Amino acid sequence: MRTRTRITTLAGATLVVAAAGSVIATNAQAAAGCRVAYTITSSWQGGFGADVAITNLGDPINGWNLTFTFPSGQTVSQMWNGSHTQTGAAVTVRNVAYNAAVATNATTGFGFNGTGSAATPTGFALNGTACTGTVPNPPTSSPATPPGGTCTVAPVDPQATPAARRLLCYLYSQYGNHILSGQQESTWIGGPDYEINHIQQNTGKYPAIRGLDMGDSPDFGARAAAWWNAGGIPMVGYHMGSPALDADGYDSSRQRADISAALTAGTADNRRLNQRLDAVAAQLNRVSGGAVIFRPFHEAGGTWFWWSMEGGAQYNRLWQYTFNYLTKTRGLHHLVWLHGYNGQPNSAFYPGRQWVDVGGADTYAGDGNYDPQLAMYNASRGIYGTSLPIALHENGPIPDPGRLQSTGARWVLFATWHGNHLTVSNSLSHLRTVYGHSYVVTRDELPNLRG
Repeated sequence: MRTRTRITTLAGATLVVAAAGSVIATNAQAAAGCRVAYTITSSWQGGFGADVAITNLGDPINGWNLTFTFPSGQTVSQMWNGSHTQTGAAVTVRNVAYNAAVATNATTGFGFNGTGSAATPTGFALNGTACTGTVPNPPTSSPATPPGGTCTVAPVDPQATPAARRLLCYLYSQYGNHILSGQQESTWIGGPDYEINHIQQNTGKYPAIRGLDMGDSPDFGARAAAWWNAGGIPMVGYHMGSPALDADGYDSSRQRADISAALTAGTADNRRLNQRLDAVAAQLNRVSGGAVIFRPFHEAGGTWFWWSMEGGAQYNRLWQYTFNYLTKTRGLHHLVWLHGYNGQPNSAFYPGRQWVDVGGADTYAGDGNYDPQLAMYNASRGIYGTSLPIALHENGPIPDPGRLQSTGARWVLFATWHGNHLTVSNSLSHLRTVYGHSYVVTRDELPNLRG
């Protein structure tokens, strides 16, 4: 479809599904307030496309309809993320099953193609309440807890520390409501703060999440601790070398291994695996009293790292061994465990809900391609289920926040890779748009997770 114009009109809202653990009101409860953002995304001879984002400014609701009136004979010809009826100029749009629940200040939306000339409707109302953008009796609960003030999310580590529980609950509270910004560091371009400084100098903001990697920088612990103490969230990966080899790091992570040997006590492979887990544990422990998102054995299912080369059953054995070794043998209970797929999520490489706190997937779209990656998100959601938060745990171009909202790609965080993946794949204007967007959480907007 040919794109001619892009017009945005604010009439009232942003709308997102409620996070797990939220208190949900009864179906089709009247909304106390709402705001609608209506965007004409394209136009052509005799038709147009539009996105509608709705923000619930009142109590949580479960089940919604949005009514509005076209100004001059327009009709809806096709719709996604909603169903509709139309009588004359009056249109009623109802939720579908997966976006029925809308928390306070959450955003959901739908899109449609229409016939006639592109124009902005009037009279937006959510569940019978006019969307004027007013905020009656705004909630006062901490953003680290869902509506109701109590988090009921159970970490996969039953001995998880209070800080780890606060972090996990916060991720659940933001899932579908916002996306946390993240940036992977390099240590060899212009020092470990090269990417962080690029963002801060060009946007005035710091990312909420700092990505670090044991394989790239085995002394990451001090920087992870400093980031936590500054109010941010550290996220740690590990390009671990093959246990069949003495060499650690990225190049070795691309070599083959014998996972059965690595998991068998007394073998040289097992000794090397345990030594590497001991080393990363020592660095993770530098975040004393804090919490870390830990994403071992990332891009599960890909054929390029040793941990996925032998198939899903062996991968899952390795994940479970690592979880038990770090939590039970090394006593690390301040970790939130993120399981990350590659761009083609494969259920065979899923250890199971009892081993995973947060899901994920990644892809590197071409420079300047700010697509929301909805198909990859939906494929991940089909494996992880509807409640587990799902992260875009690595990316090059950052998905456009507005399109994330309008398409329902509910990634809980993004984590831009280092170097050119930040500075070339994302234009400065796009970076400023992302870091200034109300849907994107930056470090200064995080609640106090330190307790």
